[in-house]
Amino acid sequence: MPALHRQFLITFAAMGAVLAYLPVLLEQRLASATQVGVVMSTTGLAIILTPVIMTALADTRVQSRTLIATLFTVSAATCFWQALSFSFVGLLISHTVFAFFFWPLAALQDGLVFADNQQARADGRAQTPYHRVRVFGTVGFALPLAGLYFLLNSGADVSSALYLGGAVCLLGATNAMTLPRTQLGQARRARFNPSEANLSNPSRAQLDHPTRAAARALFRGPALVFCVCLFVAHLGNSAYYAFYPIYLTNEVHFGEQWVGPITMLGVVLELGVMACVGLMLANLGLKRLLVLALLVMAARFALLGVFPNQAVAVWTQVLHGITVVGIYVIPPIYLNALAGDHFRSSIQGLYAMTVFGPSRIAGNILGGELADVSLPMMFNLSAITTLLAAVAIAVFMRMPNELNENAEDVPALVEGD
Repeated sequence: MPALHRQFLITFAAMGAVLAYLPVLLEQRLASATQVGVVMSTTGLAIILTPVIMTALADTRVQSRTLIATLFTVSAATCFWQALSFSFVGLLISHTVFAFFFWPLAALQDGLVFADNQQARADGRAQTPYHRVRVFGTVGFALPLAGLYFLLNSGADVSSALYLGGAVCLLGATNAMTLPRTQLGQARRARFNPSEANLSNPSRAQLDHPTRAAARALFRGPALVFCVCLFVAHLGNSAYYAFYPIYLTNEVHFGEQWVGPITMLGVVLELGVMACVGLMLANLGLKRLLVLALLVMAARFALLGVFPNQAVAVWTQVLHGITVVGIYVIPPIYLNALAGDHFRSSIQGLYAMTVFGPSRIAGNILGGELADVSLPMMFNLSAITTLLAAVAIAVFMRMPNELNENAEDVPALVEGD
């Protein structure tokens, strides 16, 4: 298995171990859903601050694999720290440190996939479309959920999930050093010596810092509409991830050992959807597929809000795969198509800082306030905001020329051209 595929599997295995059960652990150790929301919201703060820094370093000064190994090492330590924390302050600080070091990994790894594909194209090597690498993340997310079910069913404490997450992070640090190297510093070399950077007539973007160049690509025209709508969609999605495990245990009264298998059901079904991403893009185009995904996500939230029972809680997991495509697969592909060679990582980090992170904070804090009143009400309001995002994409978003929706352009888009 190629190193990048292994890395996605390991990263998402760590996510599966920690994220599925962390809300349950927080609910057991903290006084209210509001406190749970505050702790979870630090993820958004971390996403605002650190991915853009790490991706800029990856584009200019430090090998991505070195950054990934370092981030995984600290993430492992903070997983163990969280497992040993019982107070609100202890959990808030330990989870904040974890979030600051763990969440830049997604943007770094997405950028590395596209940078490696770009280098492969230059070298005449075969490229691997992004979704074919990302599917290993889906497999990785499911693996720890199965093991945790048996652990918890045998009487282990829910903190076992964090200990497992820490162990997986250590494995990620080890594997990171087998990842491909990337070309560094093109923007910095071009600024002072264009001929050395192989840029005979450099453009303003090529001479600029990668983060500034990424901002010019991201915050204008169709890309700005995309960012605003995805921000709104992430509000409900963030509340869902933070409080769905608590919904299972407190609202519809599953035992905590069932959180993993129920979550894993959606992840397993996601595998089939991920395998069809290329086909869906070819037949629907990026915009229509995104609208479809957001409509399905809104329907999922509405069902959880209107019909709070065990059957609906389980069977809505059937809708999980298409929502993942809309929220987590389409954006990196779209962003890479907007990127220049010297800011492929930075545009991923900037999106995380300006869209994913702030919406994560707002979604978790507002979700916590609403969950203290009623979890079904929280899901109903999430359905409304997600529906508004889908309508706005359908009505107002226009694809730029390089991302037109003709079927013949889709394979290049999927592969990062």
